[in-house]
Amino acid sequence: MSRGYTTSTLLCFCALSFIFGRFVQEIPGLPQTKSGFTQSGGAASKTSRRQAIEKPVQQAQSHHQSGKPQAPGKKLFTSFEEAVAATEALLRAPPVKPAHTGNEFYSSQPLQIISWYPRIILFPGFIDEQRCAHFVKLAKARLAPSALAMRKTEEDQETEDVRTSQGTFMSRHDDLEGVISWIEEKAAQLTGLPVSHGEPFNVLRYQLGQHYDSHYDIFEPESYGPQSSQRMATILFYLSDVEEGGDTIFPLEGRYGQERLKGTGFNYKSCEGGYRYKPRRGDALMFYSMHPNGTFDKHALHGGCPVIKGEKWVATKWIRDKCFSPPCM
Repeated sequence: MSRGYTTSTLLCFCALSFIFGRFVQEIPGLPQTKSGFTQSGGAASKTSRRQAIEKPVQQAQSHHQSGKPQAPGKKLFTSFEEAVAATEALLRAPPVKPAHTGNEFYSSQPLQIISWYPRIILFPGFIDEQRCAHFVKLAKARLAPSALAMRKTEEDQETEDVRTSQGTFMSRHDDLEGVISWIEEKAAQLTGLPVSHGEPFNVLRYQLGQHYDSHYDIFEPESYGPQSSQRMATILFYLSDVEEGGDTIFPLEGRYGQERLKGTGFNYKSCEGGYRYKPRRGDALMFYSMHPNGTFDKHALHGGCPVIKGEKWVATKWIRDKCFSPPCM
């Protein structure tokens, strides 16, 4: 014999179930589930973990720019390392015991692949504001007109308008406070390229209208003669913002970028086409002049566009394919 229920009876059952459920949720001691988050894996939990890293950093940047006091009970992060530590990623996977010559710590730094033709990698916020200011202060007292490596067939008057900046060379031995050494060591940790393979920093200041025509950092034997080693990679450390202009340009960027060289009248002074990066204080931009097999990557043509307003400070670090400064690795 079947038992039937009227509509009013079913509605009463639903109401009682809802009230009972709310009562159970409010019992002290029971775990509470926050709205908007899931306790299991999946897309929602991945989004939450990403927000745990990015949102505090964005809040810290907003707080720094606005100057407003920090809200009580809220942790604001001033570095990527602090944000990573807060997610317990390092606690879940602490550093392993290294080999005899390794490190007992992780090096953490956000990075972005800008291009594969040539290989360009951006390390945002690589240097903090205080270290940038210190580097600029050291270099300012040593500036001289920037020099240019000459091809076998060139003369001085042919290249006098190619590079119009002022610059100086500096190494860790020129900085008693250790800022330059800190930058070199951090770069080596993140790139896996030893400090011993790097040339001294070439610190440059570009003022109104100053520029550097597009060029290669590698020395082609056909143009410069036999080379004992080559500049395989370059890291540009931007020590200042630029109000307008001063972009770093890669005119042949892209899978088919080299096709632009086949036409007549390629303009090495132009800042049109290709990829342009606007300087941002503290960022480091790394690009390779050689393919992994050691051959020359012609996509790596690059230059410095004229400064239109303000001034541009940049420290260039060339990395060789062989040891440049002992002790060698």
